[in-house]
Order: sequence, then C-alpha cells, then structure tokens
Amino acid sequence: MALAAPPSIAITLAINPPNFRKGADDVELSVTAVSNASYPITVFAWSKILNPGLAQLRGNLKAFDRDTAEPLPMHSMDMKRVPYSYVLGGLDDEFFVTLEPGKPAKFNASFGLAHDRGGDYEHSTLPGHRYLVDVAPGEEVEWWKKGRKEDVLDLSGQPSRGAYYADGKPISLSIDEPVEFKVLPLDD
Repeated sequence: MALAAPPSIAITLAINPPNFRKGADDVELSVTAVSNASYPITVFAWSKILNPGLAQLRGNLKAFDRDTAEPLPMHSMDMKRVPYSYVLGGLDDEFFVTLEPGKPAKFNASFGLAHDRGGDYEHSTLPGHRYLVDVAPGEEVEWWKKGRKEDVLDLSGQPSRGAYYADGKPISLSIDEPVEFKVLPLDD
C-alpha cells in the first residue's frame, strides 16, 4: 500500500577538517540525514548521497572553486552490479538504513578531493583556494518504506513481504547550504 506523500529528508554536509593539506591529511566527508516523518522510515542508500564513498564516484556531488567560480572535475561513472537484494541479512543489508523521526543519522567516507589519486581528481584543487561541495541537483531516495528495516525487508526462506516495492514516490533531499573547504599549502 503506497502512502499519499513521501516524507522529506534534510541533508547536511561536513568536511573534517575543513582546512587541510592535500595528500598529507586524513579528511572525512560526512553526510547527516534527518527525516521529518513522524514514523521510522527505511531507505536504500547504495547509490545515493547517503553512501558518501560511492556518491563521490557516481556524480551525486558537485564542487566548484569559490575564488575562480570554476567547477571541479568530479567523477560521474555508472556502476554495474547484480540486482539489489531486499532480504534482511542479504547482500545489500548494510545499504538499507532506518531513519528515526527527527534523529540525525551520520554517514562517513574518506574525502576524494583531499588526495591526489590520479584521473579526474589529480591537480583539481589548488593550495590557498577555497572550495564548495554541494549535493547534485535532483538527488533523491528512490526506494523507501515506512518502518524499520527488520520489519520491512523480506526474510530469507519466508514468503515475500513485498520489500521490492517502495511505499511511495521518491523522497527529494534538501540541503541548506554547500560545505566549504580550503586547501592549505604543504609547507604551512
């Protein structure tokens, strides 16, 4: 049974530390999500901003240089994989996340623009410059269900609960503002 309207999810981005030496410091990208629903919802986060490590590779983020207004090259590759598993404890169990009403849920990953990894990222940021990172337009959670994951996912060896089917239209993600970071010179 589909619900009338999807809830909303507010997103906040953070980079820690916000000022770093490229390639010399460990830098983390954090995404905090807060659901406005009055009930728990379970969302599938595999290919979305709620999986910040993969999101950096799939084009779920955009970034630009605050000093020059030039966009930064970001990955935007599509990834092929086996079909999703909607079974509790199955292959994709870790990507089904329950958001409790009004309670922040934090998702972390290493921040790719803080390292010279080659390809699109190599030499894309300059020491002394300030940058902004934002969620790409149209970012949404396509699959979600009302309830906690242990109550909505299918159980192995049991008749299906209908976990494959979302409870409503996709949830648009809202973000107040992009997050700023600064690349420090190596000799500071």
